[in-house]
Amino acid sequence: MKKAICTCLFILLLIPYYARACTIFCGKAKNGHVWAGNNEDGAYTFDTYINVFPKTEDTQYGYYTLSYFSAKNGESGAIEGGMNEAGLFYDFNSIKRTSVKNIHTKQLFPEGDDRILNHILAHFKTVQEVIDFFDTYWFEMGFTSAQMHVADKYGNFGIIGPSGSRILKNSPYQISTNFDICGNEDSSACWRYPIIHEKLEQGETGLDLFTDICESTSLKGRYSNYTIYSNIQNLNTGEIWFFLTSDYDTPFKTSIKALLAKGRKSYRIQDLFKDHPIKILHDDYLEKGGAYTFQKYKSLNLPEERKKEIVSIFINAFLAKNYDVTLLPFLEEYLQFDPVGHWLRSLRATLYFQMGEKDKAISIIEDYKREVPETSMDVSGILNRFEGRYDENYNTTIALSGFRNARQVFVKGLPVAFNFLTKKDGKWTGKFHLDPGVYHYSFIVDGKEILSSTTPVKRVASSYEVGTFVLTHQVSVELSEEAYQTTVKVKVPHKEDIVYITGAQDNLGNWIPYYRLKKVSAYEREITLELHYPAKLKFLNANWKKEAVITHDGNSANGTSTVMLRDLKTENRVYRIEQWRDIPNKDD
Repeated sequence: MKKAICTCLFILLLIPYYARACTIFCGKAKNGHVWAGNNEDGAYTFDTYINVFPKTEDTQYGYYTLSYFSAKNGESGAIEGGMNEAGLFYDFNSIKRTSVKNIHTKQLFPEGDDRILNHILAHFKTVQEVIDFFDTYWFEMGFTSAQMHVADKYGNFGIIGPSGSRILKNSPYQISTNFDICGNEDSSACWRYPIIHEKLEQGETGLDLFTDICESTSLKGRYSNYTIYSNIQNLNTGEIWFFLTSDYDTPFKTSIKALLAKGRKSYRIQDLFKDHPIKILHDDYLEKGGAYTFQKYKSLNLPEERKKEIVSIFINAFLAKNYDVTLLPFLEEYLQFDPVGHWLRSLRATLYFQMGEKDKAISIIEDYKREVPETSMDVSGILNRFEGRYDENYNTTIALSGFRNARQVFVKGLPVAFNFLTKKDGKWTGKFHLDPGVYHYSFIVDGKEILSSTTPVKRVASSYEVGTFVLTHQVSVELSEEAYQTTVKVKVPHKEDIVYITGAQDNLGNWIPYYRLKKVSAYEREITLELHYPAKLKFLNANWKKEAVITHDGNSANGTSTVMLRDLKTENRVYRIEQWRDIPNKDD
């Protein structure tokens, strides 16, 4: 089970580089003080946390960390950033997934992957110490699609990533966005980088300049992402400023000393801003619903740009996830200034359809098709769904009994374009075509997520909160319903061989090589995973550019690189890598 849980320990370090786009910068002031700033950018969430860890008998320094979704994520490999009382700061940029340079020379940290990021803040005070640590150790899993931006109060700046590391000891500043600095990627590809560079060249390092940089590079819904919060810290004085959702007029000021004095605590960042419009509207929505919240929003005396950002946040953070029809006024408002996006137009039509306004729903889709004839929307597909017709090649039926008085029912978690169910004969039903795999889902009934009492429930590791489990429904397509603990052993041709496993399942990375086999002897590697059967997999080398040609049970596999585990009864899962060969070009 360990490997299955580990997947969620590296939410930051494994996600696609475009999913979270942080802007990080640091610089030296004329008085010698070192400043660090960060915009935490990504899909909007109201659940971000500051987690405070005072010094203990086992640590040298007190520190705080930042985390998404849960305070628990601030104690493990899911830490987003942090600072300690010695003036050491780090944060992360997402980058394109990259193999780890010289990974065969790296050791595994004795305390485990999920203690590495805490260990750095608890025991180090300089960038050089962090560089030296990663020269020796690396994660067993993860840290392949992120780089660490590090600064200390002595004026040293560093970058550590899978492509390597660097340290700047006499530079006035350092900037990192979403390009692989140690991999020599081009900074000009990111629009934020030249803005920061120019301001740091011309301005005076300090709170005013760093606040201006945060505001100038804030996303505000750009690419459907937002600057969720910003943090600026003086590494010499320990002062810290937080800003919520691109609002740079009303900071929350604290210090590392003040935080540590209150003991071991976690704070949801938005709760620090009790009078902030986002905080007020969020709480109103949870307590009084979408209609009331929309009227409160309309009464806000804010610049038009800020109001547009708030509407966009409510659409993406609530309506697009829970399909709550009480938020329909927010969607109508949003489409007044951004009428093009077809997924929002289809969502609008779907909500009206499920409210019983079928003709209006059809009209919305037909009007959109006339306005944007080249649209990629499956227009015929959604219109057929409105008429109760499904694609002939569907292979999965999802049904919810009861809830006769419900107005809207959606299925959440399936990779389908139109996920609404239709009511017929007292049952809500949807028919979908799904590729082979195992899928977890729940139902959204009138904006509330529920599980059906008549459908089996599974307990699976949470994708958001480290070390926890969630209850969910499951559907398997061409794979076993149950997952079985499976140990795979590999004999390698060279002592220095690093072996990754990948395949067509979540716990095999869906053909992305997340999982590295452990070295059990000079020529043996192994891994234990929970797999559904049949399991299709292959082995890759350290830089993922070569695949293994294998034999099994001493029999020639005729140069095959793909393994198929067909059933649990096949006990011998020992494979021999005869050679490594270049992965064939898909276009060949």
